[in-house]
Amino acid sequence: MQYLRRISASPEACFYAIEGDYQTAVGRWIVSTPQSRDVCNQPELLGCRYTTALRQAVTAALAQAPFRQIVKDHPESRVCVLNFLRGGLNFDLRNALHEAYGLNAHTSAFMSSQRCRVDGRWQVREDMYRKLHIPRGALILTGDVVATGVTVANGLQVLLEHLIEIGSSVQRLIFFTIGCHKLEKRLAEFDARFRQAFPDYEGSHAVFLEGKFRLVDSRTGLRIGLPGTDLIRRDCLLAPEFEASQYDRVSNPLERCAIYDAGSRAYDVPSYAADVLEYWHQVAELAAQGLTLSEALRERWPEPDHASRAEFRERRRQLWQGIDDAQLNALYDRHLELWSESFRTRAASSEELAALCAERIHTLGQFQA
Repeated sequence: MQYLRRISASPEACFYAIEGDYQTAVGRWIVSTPQSRDVCNQPELLGCRYTTALRQAVTAALAQAPFRQIVKDHPESRVCVLNFLRGGLNFDLRNALHEAYGLNAHTSAFMSSQRCRVDGRWQVREDMYRKLHIPRGALILTGDVVATGVTVANGLQVLLEHLIEIGSSVQRLIFFTIGCHKLEKRLAEFDARFRQAFPDYEGSHAVFLEGKFRLVDSRTGLRIGLPGTDLIRRDCLLAPEFEASQYDRVSNPLERCAIYDAGSRAYDVPSYAADVLEYWHQVAELAAQGLTLSEALRERWPEPDHASRAEFRERRRQLWQGIDDAQLNALYDRHLELWSESFRTRAASSEELAALCAERIHTLGQFQA
């Protein structure tokens, strides 16, 4: 079993260490911020506002990170941001480092990476653009959405080969993501290879914004889902603050993906809006066929029935260490508030789901070309 241990908490950012099963040499963290919660819950947060929110989330995470002193103490000219094009640009680590630590002379590297499906397997194409200048003993920070991990593996392979070719080296790697467990797997592989290639290599960190989401596959059992692409909230490890935010709007836990397409969300808004709208039109069709709001919620956000408040707290303490009773009680109250008798009655109707779909379609429709 994996669980979270709270490291720090503030209104700006709450940091958790991931402990339990599947430990490797890679440091594993989950951080929750108001901005990253908005990014994962509100697909209508797009364009420049989306990029700004993601940068603010990463800035807050850097300011509170347990490893922040490592970055601050590293020679500024040897701190390097590796940008994967296009999605990774949205994390804007270059400016986040300046805002969090005042860094001004750190370097940036760039690499294109676009994955596609070939004979049922994900591969990387369009990865020929590379502007890589990595100083010796670099502390590399990067960020990207991680689903299958193909982009990560390809990018780190290119990085390793380039460092060896130019006689440079890397000392640490810090990776920010909205993603799933595939990042850990890829980082663990390359952590071992970096240690073998570079005697001064000291370690890697995987920082998940809001949670380790679950990647949809052929066995997930959703009516609507894109295998190898969609990151969902069900059956995964989430920060308590993010779980609480699922009660802010009924639509939050029903979104098809926690991020949708990270590149088009910033740089091709009409295409992105069309993708999200297509999903809500599909849900509307299911509602027209009789799917109720309650059934939709149970499918994407299956909450167990709790016999009592005490039982709820006990279960959550196993998952979240260091969380006080006040926060657990507040979360339980949100659960009770949502699943009130009146809401249960309304949610048993397909018309309630249809009305929600109409609202989401209206909101997102304004961004269509």
